[in-house]
Amino acid sequence: MELEVLSIVFGNEIDPDEVKASIAKKLPGALVQTVNSKAAANGAYVDMIVAQTLRAKGAGGLLARKPEVDLLLRLARTTQISRAIELVGAKKGKPFLLVVVGHARKVEGVYPDVLRRGMLPRHPLSTSELEKIESAALLNVEKA
Repeated sequence: MELEVLSIVFGNEIDPDEVKASIAKKLPGALVQTVNSKAAANGAYVDMIVAQTLRAKGAGGLLARKPEVDLLLRLARTTQISRAIELVGAKKGKPFLLVVVGHARKVEGVYPDVLRRGMLPRHPLSTSELEKIESAALLNVEKA
């Protein structure tokens, strides 16, 4: 099975930490992260950032020890974890985006309500998104 990137939009009615913990516990090995809903408005953008994280993991070049933290850093376009949390971290009581990198069918079985929620729409990347993707990629250069 190929890995899929699921970007699901949640409102403020549920705790992002609870959702993240529940999915991560039931899907060992999946990359699971929650971020502020304003961190991304395009599923294609999230896919590109996830691809950077997965490539960095495979090459031994993560920005942090865990791929979930690397993803957070790249979405925030910083190498500072505290700054990334400040910029794009999910907050209780606020809408958030759940990003799961794994097998879609398994995700649906673990959290049946997840896939019925709003998936982040995918559309062609804007110039601004392309610049953010480039900036996220260059974080590895800054780290070196």
